[in-house]
Formats: sequence, C-alpha cells, structure tokens
Amino acid sequence: MGDERFTPQLLLRLLRLAYRHVRIQDDAHHEGSYSPDTRDDAEQARNSIVTALFNSKGEEGLAAKLEMAADPLCAHFKDRILAVAEESWAQEIDAEAFDEAQTIALDRSGEAPASTNEAMFAIMKDRLSDLDDLLLRDASPREAWAGISDERVMRREISRELSHAANSIYTVDQEAVTADEKETDIRLRSVLSKHEAVIELKLGDRRTATDLRDTIENQLVRKYMAAEYSKAGALLVTLAKDRQWQHPDEKRMIKADELLSLLTAEVDRVQQALGGGT
Repeated sequence: MGDERFTPQLLLRLLRLAYRHVRIQDDAHHEGSYSPDTRDDAEQARNSIVTALFNSKGEEGLAAKLEMAADPLCAHFKDRILAVAEESWAQEIDAEAFDEAQTIALDRSGEAPASTNEAMFAIMKDRLSDLDDLLLRDASPREAWAGISDERVMRREISRELSHAANSIYTVDQEAVTADEKETDIRLRSVLSKHEAVIELKLGDRRTATDLRDTIENQLVRKYMAAEYSKAGALLVTLAKDRQWQHPDEKRMIKADELLSLLTAEVDRVQQALGGGT
C-alpha cells in the first residue's frame, strides 16, 4: 500500500468496500494453531487498508481519516480513528520545515510564525487555551469580564490579552472586513505570511443555541474563512452566568456542557461537508 497511486481517497473507497464485503461480525476467531484460509487473508487485507489510511499524510490524509471516522461502517473504532488523526496531524505540524526567518524567530522567542493554515490553527488553539488558564489565576480578570454585556468591549479585552501573548509571531487585527464588507471579530495574522486565524466572538448569555450553532457555518465559515489563507477559525463563546438554552431540534432545555456538545457536533458536520481540511 506504499504506492503513491493509492491516494487517501482511493484507500477510503477500498476501505468501505472491504468493510461491506469482509464484515466485522463475520470475522473468524481462532484458538491455538491454525492454517490461514481465504477468510483470514481477506481480514488481513482489510486491516492493511486501515493501516495505510492511518499512515496517510497531509491535508488529504487528515480529511480521509475524518471521513473514515464519520462513516457508520467504522463506528466500532471511531474514537481510535480520531485519536490517530489528531496525533498524526500534530506530529506533521511539529515536523514542519522552517525557513531562515522562521528559524531565527524560533531561536529568539521559542515559537515560529505560521506559514500554513495548519500552523496558524495550532497557534490560535494554544492562545485560546492560555485564555482559559488566565481566568483561573489569582489575578484573573474573570469578575471584570463577567460584567461586560457588549461584544465590542469583550472583543477589545480579549484582543488585548492575545496581543500581549503574541510573542512577535502574529499581530491582532480587529478591523478586517470580509468580501461582503462585514467586520470580523478578531484575526491573528502571521508576521511571516498571509495566513491568519479568525476568532468569532459571541456573548453566550444573550444568544440562543440555534443562533450559536448556525454562526459556525453561516458566519464563521462562509464569510470569514472563505479566503485561501483564512482556513483556521474558532467560535469563542463567553458565559458570565449559569443558564440554560432551548435545544434547536429537540425543544428541551440544555446546559452548558450539552451546548458545547451541540456546537462540537455542528463543527464536525461542517468540517465533513468541506472535506475535512478546514
């Protein structure tokens, strides 16, 4: 399966055929010594396709693994597929070859500016994680931020923190506009390339679950992430108090943890619709 002609998408097609014709429920279970037969060979071939998909690289490889995880045929090991996809993608980002400017920046600050959408996404995730840590510190701005009821004010506060954490590898832009002249919330722009990460901010205290869910595709993806160099994005929802939301489909009340699950499911759906590479 090391042949370059076996692209991730071709391997995915072969995998689906294998699982339809060599069904898991019909697998042979041997005890002690045995002589492999045609069924054992078929199972081995199916497993080889899985291994080849796990070893596939790049955006196409990641997209194939995510599509594989979403396929009901692979439901019995979906969690493992997602874990492999995340681990291999992280390793590819870490192994990214740096040019001279990135190497100098890495030596000076411990981080390198992004030159790919994937690297920009990794930086954004790291900084959003730092915001979580900030709110747990003794000198946390949690109480002050909890009193903010205007998204523009919250945007400035978060942008200030992101600017302080820039480490000279990105700039923070609040004035960017999309193709249809809509202002974005926050953009982290690489100092080395055109790549940027878009953060769509919503105050969750006054938003419905339907509004938050629909923001992911209708606003964040279609408007703010349409450009070639803006394929990294996040919906950032802030909460100042405990509250519940009405589920968009089931018409029942849900809490914050279920809201997060709802939004995560929508992200997965949109990502699959886009081919898994965004």
